[in-house]
Amino acid sequence: MNRIFSKRVEPTNRCLFNAASNSGRYRRKRVRDIMNPCSESSQPNRASLYFDVFIISVILLSCLLIPAEHFFPSLQGFFWTLELIFTFIFVIEYLLRWGAAVNRLLYPVTPYALIDLIAILPSILMLLSDIIFMSAARSIRLLRLIRLIRLIRFLRHLRIGFGIYRRLVSFRMRFNRIRHQNRLVQLQRILFYSLVAWVVGTNLIYLTEKKFAVSPGAYDHYWQSYWHVIIVLFSGIEDKEPVSFLGRVEVTLFLIAGICFAGIMTAEIVSILVKKIQRAGKLAIKPPYSRMEQHIVIIGRGPHLLSVIRQVNAALDYRHFILVVARGADEIKVHAPSLFKNVLVLAGDPINPQILEQADLQDALRVIVLSAGHRAGDSTYEVDDRALMKSIAVVGQNKALPLVVELQRKDNIKAASVLKGAEFVVSRLMGERLINQSVLNPGVTEIYDSLMTFTDDSSEFYTERVPAELIGCSFRDAQLFFLNTDKEAIILAGIDRSPDNRPNTTFWLCPLDPEYGLPQAEQFLRSDDRLILIAYRRPTLTAVCQEDLWEGKILCRS
Repeated sequence: MNRIFSKRVEPTNRCLFNAASNSGRYRRKRVRDIMNPCSESSQPNRASLYFDVFIISVILLSCLLIPAEHFFPSLQGFFWTLELIFTFIFVIEYLLRWGAAVNRLLYPVTPYALIDLIAILPSILMLLSDIIFMSAARSIRLLRLIRLIRLIRFLRHLRIGFGIYRRLVSFRMRFNRIRHQNRLVQLQRILFYSLVAWVVGTNLIYLTEKKFAVSPGAYDHYWQSYWHVIIVLFSGIEDKEPVSFLGRVEVTLFLIAGICFAGIMTAEIVSILVKKIQRAGKLAIKPPYSRMEQHIVIIGRGPHLLSVIRQVNAALDYRHFILVVARGADEIKVHAPSLFKNVLVLAGDPINPQILEQADLQDALRVIVLSAGHRAGDSTYEVDDRALMKSIAVVGQNKALPLVVELQRKDNIKAASVLKGAEFVVSRLMGERLINQSVLNPGVTEIYDSLMTFTDDSSEFYTERVPAELIGCSFRDAQLFFLNTDKEAIILAGIDRSPDNRPNTTFWLCPLDPEYGLPQAEQFLRSDDRLILIAYRRPTLTAVCQEDLWEGKILCRS
């Protein structure tokens, strides 16, 4: 009887345990969706927007308390109560983020978690100073301005400030590139530990002197203590030494650490100079610990790689980073490194999924696959086979990523038809068509060259949404509208009615032609049409959709 009873109870307990576990995971997922709506595993919702606005308001109000305490000293008690409330909110937020994190063990050492923790520490230090030494609380309160750094977290979550966020991303990638190229990781770690030791040591000496000094000394003022510690370590001036015996012991230990620090710094600087000489004239290597965003990926290493990079930079005005993924990419040399300052390389076989994961394709804007052979003497079929294999590997990582593939033979396009949405460029086929055009119209190659080359004085094709004032108008009336526009020089060339998932596949460059154009009833512009325009720069007829700009559907030169 007991055996039967135990068999019946055990599944029930297991079901209850599984139900509780699933409920806990659901609650964590719900909290993560609200607090981090832009992560890959989260789903944005209205509650996340309200939460972000609330936290940003609390951050700004808590920082406004600092000047308010100065101008209204009589209300200092009220301001301190508000500071405790704000600190309590930040602590609860930090604990909720920690509890809802995917990896709760490593969350405290993530960059955003460290920023959140540093933003809370000043108030906690003020509270401890209020308990131990009331005079120290006034000295630490300015550190609360560190909370303004937390606003960086919410720039992307609120989907505002695209330009600011893009510049922050660009700055981060440039900094990581310089740090890795010059082997500054170890130097940065040494400087960080030295800064922490300086701040902690100064506070320790300050508190020690406050507690044990029998007479006034050089460490009675909090902010002057930082400067006095530096003077003692580097010059040894005796009138800046601590008064108490324990304080002198602490300064002696810091002096010994400073001697060791000088030797380590010298060795690191020599290592940096040697590494810089070794990498002179070569493209910068992508740091393995740095994640790229809003970048262009070029896969393959062909003889025209540098020309493609120059044209991409000219088209985007150096506003996005370019990552080259190819075998031996770390040995690519350039004659003018200043023209390739936004180019990083990742050495390895692009067919390898691990290499493509390091290319951060999930956050890339475009991918270009160049036709390049693996060995010298490869046939055009072998070269195209490798290009198609690279393309399939890219699609396996990110199906929604716009892809441009270069091929050597036009008959291989049929084999590549399985890659939906990818664009294929056959250099030989383009050359044949250009030759045919030049036979009919001598000198027309210069016109095509101007249209296909990005320079400051050349025109390009653009596809733009129909302005509201042109919806319902005929194509001929739209042409007259652009001819009479004095603000911008624009030529209307055609209509694009392609589906959103396959742009520029259904269009008419001359829709008024009676034989090959659109029927007269179809020549009126619709709200979902796109206009094919020729202009020197992207027209400003319609406002750029911020969502399309953020997701990389639209790339602007300015």
